[in-house]
Amino acid sequence: MNDDRIRMTRMKILLAPAATGSGHNMRVLALAREILAQQPDAELTVLLASLQSTFTPLFTQAGVKVVDLAGGKPVDYATRSNLGRRMDWPGYIGGYLAPAFVNGERILHYLALIQEHRPDLVVSDYNMSASMAASILGTPHALVTERYDFTLCQLDDETLVAGGFDIDKEDLRRGRGALHACFEWIVNSAEVVLTDKPPVGELDEGTPVARALGEGGHAVFTGPMVRRFPERRDGAEIRAELGIPAGPLMVGSVGGTTMFLENKQRVIDCYLEAYRILRETRPDLRFVLLGREQVDAPEEVIQLDYLPDWMPLLQEADVLLSAPGWITVTEVAAMRIPTVFVLGSLSEYHEVEAARRLELLGFPTFVAPSAEELAGSLAPMLGQRPDGGQATPAQLAVAPDGAGTALAARHLLAAAARSATAGGAAAGHRGGR
Repeated sequence: MNDDRIRMTRMKILLAPAATGSGHNMRVLALAREILAQQPDAELTVLLASLQSTFTPLFTQAGVKVVDLAGGKPVDYATRSNLGRRMDWPGYIGGYLAPAFVNGERILHYLALIQEHRPDLVVSDYNMSASMAASILGTPHALVTERYDFTLCQLDDETLVAGGFDIDKEDLRRGRGALHACFEWIVNSAEVVLTDKPPVGELDEGTPVARALGEGGHAVFTGPMVRRFPERRDGAEIRAELGIPAGPLMVGSVGGTTMFLENKQRVIDCYLEAYRILRETRPDLRFVLLGREQVDAPEEVIQLDYLPDWMPLLQEADVLLSAPGWITVTEVAAMRIPTVFVLGSLSEYHEVEAARRLELLGFPTFVAPSAEELAGSLAPMLGQRPDGGQATPAQLAVAPDGAGTALAARHLLAAAARSATAGGAAAGHRGGR
């Protein structure tokens, strides 16, 4: 990429985060802020499909125009089960994957929006429908992804059966083939592919993104695409604002997309029981539970709704408990926050690959642990709050240079500049490589 100053004539970028999970919105928000910091006269529009009440003001404050794709209807994938136990073509491919990711009506909607806005670049954050629409029109598009292939393609049948699914092996074989072809087309047609997930050979060999990182050459591992970190504030001030008494602090996060609500409840119960066990020897221990809904918990547990900016809280915490959602992984790794990752069950299949990667990279990671196991892992971390300067090898693997947002924004601006300089959307299209 040429690092010379990019000449722009009112560059237009259309941002399309996936609707599943808050992390995609947050990553796109971080990229938007950085793009505008580097190119203040760029015209950015986000096509927002979920958590509109939370993110519309955040994007607006950042100087990004918002198009509400849901027409004001609130969308939140974290407050319901999103999957059934039967995994076959009608139930899984037709009933879940197609509506959520390869959605014909949504592709038509994106086609119309791209034609109306005429952007120099469409930035898709794992939004397959937006990527496909841009490719159909010949509009240059960038793929931002923590997936090296569709999730199903990096999981075998045995793992799904172990997760309690009733599978149709032939339907899943055909589904994997179709999804892989779709993802490969999107990766190969993109102007640039940006990933914040470090490659691990035994997990990623043969995937479209791994090939693009190598022989394709148009994919880049950027490191975390996250918000700028705030200056460390006075801990007593942060605690006073959030109502947290003095003492060692652990934070448990239970937001994000879930396949089965009972898994979320299982994780909450495990967190609470581990907290009870730890309090037997650390009576001054404090526990903040972050979620989208209030749950039945002891009075001394501090429950907070979704925090758009949780960084001050994390800077005060001894340890974070979290599902292995990748955007969270990158943020806490870049901030050097000690974290234990917990997956409630293998039936949360969309995060199994991430959990395996984290374990291979050296993070403490559990799948359906007992409360005793979890408490045993947490105990040595309490009272050892870091100063933020010391990174573990695992954190360095994910975030070797801290945040990679500036690098990612430079690549996106360069892709948009190629299109604008060439005089139109079609001029920059890669044409399927």
